Amino acid sequence: MEKNNNNNNNNNNNNNNNNNNNNNNYNNNNYNNNNEINFKKIEINETLETGKFIESKIDMKIGELIIKVQSPLCFSFHKHLVNQICFNCFLNSHETKNPKFNKFKVDINKNYIIRCNNCKLIYFCSDECFEKVMSIESFQDSTTTNIHTPLECLILSIFHDQTKSPKINTLHDQTENRMIINYLSKIAYSTNNNKFKLLSTEMNQLIGNFNNNNNNNNNNNNNNNNNNNNNNNNNNNQKSLLSSNELLFNKNEIKNIKNKSFNLRKLFNNFFFKIDEGIIEELYAKSQRNSFGLWKNSDECFGLSMYGNQTIYNENNENNNNNNNNNNNISISYFNHSCFPNCVRVQENQSISIYSLIPIKKGDELSISYIDIRMSKIDRLLHLKECYYFECKCKRCTLPPSSNLSLEIEKTIENYICKNKSIKCTGILYLPLNKIQRICNFCHWKEPIN
Repeated sequence: MEKNNNNNNNNNNNNNNNNNNNNNNYNNNNYNNNNEINFKKIEINETLETGKFIESKIDMKIGELIIKVQSPLCFSFHKHLVNQICFNCFLNSHETKNPKFNKFKVDINKNYIIRCNNCKLIYFCSDECFEKVMSIESFQDSTTTNIHTPLECLILSIFHDQTKSPKINTLHDQTENRMIINYLSKIAYSTNNNKFKLLSTEMNQLIGNFNNNNNNNNNNNNNNNNNNNNNNNNNNNQKSLLSSNELLFNKNEIKNIKNKSFNLRKLFNNFFFKIDEGIIEELYAKSQRNSFGLWKNSDECFGLSMYGNQTIYNENNENNNNNNNNNNNISISYFNHSCFPNCVRVQENQSISIYSLIPIKKGDELSISYIDIRMSKIDRLLHLKECYYFECKCKRCTLPPSSNLSLEIEKTIENYICKNKSIKCTGILYLPLNKIQRICNFCHWKEPIN
């Protein structure tokens, strides 16, 4: 079952112009309320030695919801899974136990059949989700930015034909490119006071630092941080862009970012939307340092996403008035990694939440694990170095393996591991506040009560 994307009937030459439907006054509070933050006081702190990190302002109990963001700034699914994931609600077509599942909306292979008829790369689980993303009304709705724009449709149609090119040689690269396309295609419709402009504001607050070298002391542990302090090829006397970036990105990463940025800029230029190449390079740098994997209910990743800086509210849910204070805005990507984390990330369709895993004291840094905590020390260090470009200095990685504290930590880690025997799950069991059953942050399995 295919549906035509009525939005794509617009003249292609208008893709870089302001969308007339966005001229309504936009209320920022609508967007902030949609991306609801439930928290106990936290703030961004920073030191010269460690860079930025998130710190607790109060004592927290086990299972407290610290922050929740309902939807990402931009996202993309792996190309071989696009017909299994709803573009609007992220529902997996193979999750037949989900109450929203409709057997009449999938084919014999359990793939969705409702899709954009133009690019044929955007799929939906229901007519309702199709309308929320594809209709003209979706542009006027101030509470959502999850829209498949005409420009994105045109760009994806061309980009899809280029994925066989050797220049786009990894699944991650292809998915990352589509995520950047998703973001830029929405920014093309921004005006001074609409929801797409706010996307740009939030993206600008994320750390990238590809085109400058003014913040080399950012925390090595920031999500997807590509800091390479051991780069012996860096020459302090060189002032070129490449040499200044070698402190944050290795040469292969710099070359890869530049190639992807150049190719993407050409694609958008074909539709009269001109973007400075430096802006696209910075977006790829932000992606590598701030993107989150989108995960199925076990240990399989189905895409990438970036979440922006969200306004923090006080305990009475009253908005802090000082919006110019950087500490009033926080991004989930500021949660640093630890192999012995005190917090856990929970993904439910589009939303991401952070819960306290253990009791947390005022002034403690809040951390999550980027990797499978079951891995051995050698495997953890190697994986973090190769994929996140930093050497972990957490307590679990630095203590002598035979010490009493180290043995106690390993016993605690063993207790965290998901016990769901029906699937191979790499999740962490956490106990939500005022609940009596622990839940897996990946497969949502509930631990039986003894």
